[in-house]
Amino acid sequence: MRGKPSDITKLVLKKSRLYIIIKAFICIIYRAIAIIIPILLSNAINEVTNKNYNISVSIAIYALFLAVMFRIFDVINTYTWHNLYNKMYERFTSIGVKETINNSLYSLSRINVGEYLNIMSSDINVICEFYCNLIMRTIRLLEITIIFVYFFRINYYIGITAVVVIIICFIIILLFSKIIEKLNRDKFYKLDDRNFILNEIILSIKEIKSFNLLNIIGKRVSHASKKYTDAFKKQRVVEDIAKYIIVGFVEIVRWSLFIYCIKLVSLGNMKIGTILVIYNYYGQLLDGYSEFATINIGIRQLKVSESRFFKLVEFSHIIKNDGIYIENVKGNIKFNNIVYGDKLNPIFNKLSLEIKEKSINTITGSSDSGISGVADLLLKLNTQHSGTIKLDGVDIRDINDNEYFDLISDVDEEPIFFKISVKDNLNISNKTFDKCIKICKLLNIHDDIIKLKYGYDTILNTKDDTLKPMTKYKLYLATVLIKNTKIIIFNKILDNLDKKIIDDILKILIEMKYNHTIIIITNN
Repeated sequence: MRGKPSDITKLVLKKSRLYIIIKAFICIIYRAIAIIIPILLSNAINEVTNKNYNISVSIAIYALFLAVMFRIFDVINTYTWHNLYNKMYERFTSIGVKETINNSLYSLSRINVGEYLNIMSSDINVICEFYCNLIMRTIRLLEITIIFVYFFRINYYIGITAVVVIIICFIIILLFSKIIEKLNRDKFYKLDDRNFILNEIILSIKEIKSFNLLNIIGKRVSHASKKYTDAFKKQRVVEDIAKYIIVGFVEIVRWSLFIYCIKLVSLGNMKIGTILVIYNYYGQLLDGYSEFATINIGIRQLKVSESRFFKLVEFSHIIKNDGIYIENVKGNIKFNNIVYGDKLNPIFNKLSLEIKEKSINTITGSSDSGISGVADLLLKLNTQHSGTIKLDGVDIRDINDNEYFDLISDVDEEPIFFKISVKDNLNISNKTFDKCIKICKLLNIHDDIIKLKYGYDTILNTKDDTLKPMTKYKLYLATVLIKNTKIIIFNKILDNLDKKIIDDILKILIEMKYNHTIIIITNN
């Protein structure tokens, strides 16, 4: 396990510090204006009371100017908030994608599709929103402190009342905090379940239609949606109860102090304008207390979201950018006493095998024999419990990852395409397009591609029916042949092809073997 959930956030915040500084600077000016305006209005009213009308008008003009500046900085504050949010969201997404790729298949199996999509959207959103809002909330805390000092300077009892109010508010917040965290966690997991079912619909639409499962699936979605909305409603109700208890309590105190201030004015112990300041400042305190009620909810949500996001990081392996570089790679592979799979019932129990350079090697086994584990281990998708896998005498775990993944490629049993053009799918490894066409002609799929509506510029995706099944398999093969790595793994893909196509591919592989290590995994 690597670090703590908060360590990732610290890294993102560190890289976003310029945006944080700008945001904080704008917030300070914005809230400083909010504090000054009530004082100016108070002085203007006091001057009116003293019949100094010209001075009162001058002060009112200054207040008007600040009111305009307040609105301008309100807009700027919103703009800087979105700037910071966007940068943080981009960085969290980048980390999430990187760490997903760095995970083993076993580690990723702990996270279902619905949960993963929520982590990469809702949880990142929660984390980014919390820290973007935290800047303003910190400034609001400073603002509340200044207001407290002002209250004590005006009247000791008003100051004491403000302190008592904030203590009571924090007690209310603490009483609700644990239950809010529990409800928030429950809400997220209910949403995961709902999204997982929706993902099943997309992946299994043909089966749903062919077996007429619409009613059954519909009931599953409806049930999962109801559980999520009930959890969401319960969370919001509890949050709102906590929030409105605080807001209502502060509002009662505010009006009570207003009546008390009227009495002080009648006794000559307070100016009329001061009542306006106290009333306005208590309005700001009301907003501040509401913010603190929200920040408590936010902290609870943050803890849940950070821990969920950390699931992508805790078992991912660190990319070896400083690993060993192998010069003049030959392609000799050696498995030595590999124990892999369930420890109690391993797929490989002290497996040893040697794969020579410049050769075609076939690994066969039944469909449930786990022979694809050879590919998973070589591609670093999973790791063994014990034993070593060496390339030219060097443990593959010690080899620089960027170099290693330039040396190996895999063609799996199910064709996978990115939602980009045929040309870009073929050319994704940055090879020349002329070579792409040459390989496609060699595999006899060039004419099929040309017949597509936009030829090589036709957009593809894995579920697309634009191409014939055999053309898909050949196109998938072409992407790996174009990459032309030192080690090529054909993982059960040949099981899906007819004999003539297999014979054509084997002719190509026989020519390639003199400069490659070729591994064919098959159930046949």
